[in-house]
Amino acid sequence: MKRVDTLISPLLKGLGLAEAVRFERIKKEWATIFREPLSLHMSPSSLKNGELLIAVDSPVWLQQLSLFKAEIMKNLRPFDVKEVRFRIGRVEAGKKEAEETPQPGKPSLGRNALREIDNTVAEVKDIGLRENVRRAMEKSFSKKRTRDTGDRV
Repeated sequence: MKRVDTLISPLLKGLGLAEAVRFERIKKEWATIFREPLSLHMSPSSLKNGELLIAVDSPVWLQQLSLFKAEIMKNLRPFDVKEVRFRIGRVEAGKKEAEETPQPGKPSLGRNALREIDNTVAEVKDIGLRENVRRAMEKSFSKKRTRDTGDRV
């Protein structure tokens, strides 16, 4: 039996959609690929022929990011990005910000807990596994905080 991804990949390539799918994955996982503050000052704009155009919110960050281009390329290697270019532009709000916004009935995590989670998952190379570990830790910290404060979920 063949894996689904071995069947879908050639189909997407044949339809010319492989790069569009990779670009959507990059956008979706941006806050995971690049931690704060980096992810807050840059966002992917387009992907064409393996070249990723990244919007940056200020000239200062543009200069700073150009110094870290090799590291940025290394983080994007799993997405088959061959080159990156930076330009001043509108930076899209990351998914991570929305996740950290407290929701009614859901206890928010403190800075120390978030920092501990970030430090723990930083070394996990596999993006899917990294997000699963992050969610599990957030859930664990959330339950502990609820027990400690007596809040109800």
